[in-house]
Amino acid sequence: MKLIRTPSMALALMTALALPVASVQAQSAASSPHAAHVAQAPQNQVLHLSASAQTEVPQDWLMISLSVQKEGLQAFAVQKQLNAMVSAALAVATPMAKPGALEVKTGDMNVSPRYGRDGKMNGWVGSAQLVLQGRDVEQITTLAGLMPDLAVSQIDWRLSPEQKTAAEARIQAEAVAHFQSKAQSLTKQFGFAAYTLKEVRVSAQEAGQGQVMQRMAMAQMDAPTPMPVPAVAGRSRVVVNISGSIVLR
Repeated sequence: MKLIRTPSMALALMTALALPVASVQAQSAASSPHAAHVAQAPQNQVLHLSASAQTEVPQDWLMISLSVQKEGLQAFAVQKQLNAMVSAALAVATPMAKPGALEVKTGDMNVSPRYGRDGKMNGWVGSAQLVLQGRDVEQITTLAGLMPDLAVSQIDWRLSPEQKTAAEARIQAEAVAHFQSKAQSLTKQFGFAAYTLKEVRVSAQEAGQGQVMQRMAMAQMDAPTPMPVPAVAGRSRVVVNISGSIVLR
């Protein structure tokens, strides 16, 4: 049997298929005002800030650098002289070493070409370094005076790792309190009710105060009788910094 489609049947079929599409469009239109309202809703504001706390601590770690310089026509000969002088100094210093009190280590050693006024190479020059460090100031300064072939090139005072860690621990809570107080104050000043912490970074640094005149030490090394190198400790400023960002609500 053959099905015959009339114009009225085709129109009815097209109308039925169009109804679901119209329904979906009506639902989308109904939900669009809410979506626009969500998009326009105010978002939380992020504020970046920092705070710090500091304290001064007596320096308890002494570092004295001793150095020697040699020149010659051959690089190997210069290096051999440096090695011999450093080895002799180590032979005197190593038996006196004690962890934390008096520590001995070799520093930089280098040999490089030497040039004359005409710009041409005319030999070699080299230098070597020996470092004495620790808390036993008397032992370190006395030992430095027993090195007739090495001259004092630098005297540096700082905090021992234990002293620095202890100082940081004492003021860390103070730095956190400053950060929180600043965050609360700024939250109110910007017209918000509260805040939440987004991220935070904590760092610490040491800044030394006071210097030792190296010329006095060098003059002492030139004295005919070995004597302790003069060294007077100063104070270091330890600073704990806290920086981060908060979300204002």
